[in-house]
Amino acid sequence: MSCVSAIAPAVTPAAETGERVAMRGPALTLGVSSLALALFPQFRPFFFFDPTHPMETMDAAAPAVASPAWRLAHYLALIGFVLLLCVLPALHARLSAGGVEARSRRAMLLCSLGVALILPTLGVELYAMPAIGRIYLAGNVSIAPAVSLIYIGGATLVMLLGLVLLAIGAIVLATAVARSRVLPRWAAIVYAIGLAAWCPLFPPVFRVVDGLLIGVGGIALAWALRRPVPPPAAPGFHPEVPGTRPVAPEL
Repeated sequence: MSCVSAIAPAVTPAAETGERVAMRGPALTLGVSSLALALFPQFRPFFFFDPTHPMETMDAAAPAVASPAWRLAHYLALIGFVLLLCVLPALHARLSAGGVEARSRRAMLLCSLGVALILPTLGVELYAMPAIGRIYLAGNVSIAPAVSLIYIGGATLVMLLGLVLLAIGAIVLATAVARSRVLPRWAAIVYAIGLAAWCPLFPPVFRVVDGLLIGVGGIALAWALRRPVPPPAAPGFHPEVPGTRPVAPEL
């Protein structure tokens, strides 16, 4: 019997089942979040949008933003981001068990700040834009300059800052997963690419593909999150420990 196996705590079936049950909720949350963000660009109507030309913009945008498809898509995005905020602590807990607590904490902080700064603009598009669209379609075209007032200025800068923070946080999250080895590396990379590239300024085809990346990577991570962390004595489980080098498993 090796020293590692002698001092490693025994993992009972009851403890393993308890951890599986404990992570089932976060796994479902991450899966639903990823699915909602993947469906968002599938339902969202796309149209010409230039806030420096509000009349031309509203001619194209008004029928779309007043449609049920616009509201459904943005409710999906809202659900996706809010559920992502809810699941970040569980991801941090799982990655901390893999020895990357500091890196995981940075990822959680950056992603949380990024989502928090994106949500206000998402709220504008979910609640204000449909109202502006309906007023414009009713014949009150004087409402069109409101688009410029909303999108040219502080609101867009706050959203862009949020997108940058979310992108950095997603990359840090992927590196934490890669170093911890407690979740599939490929899924974390795909998920991080999707989150980092989530941007309303990109063309429609790019955004649809980006949504698929978030869905595939996030659902794969959620499925892996359901499984309990392997015990420290398990072959191939060598989490990163600060100041040490990874050791190959004994054969």
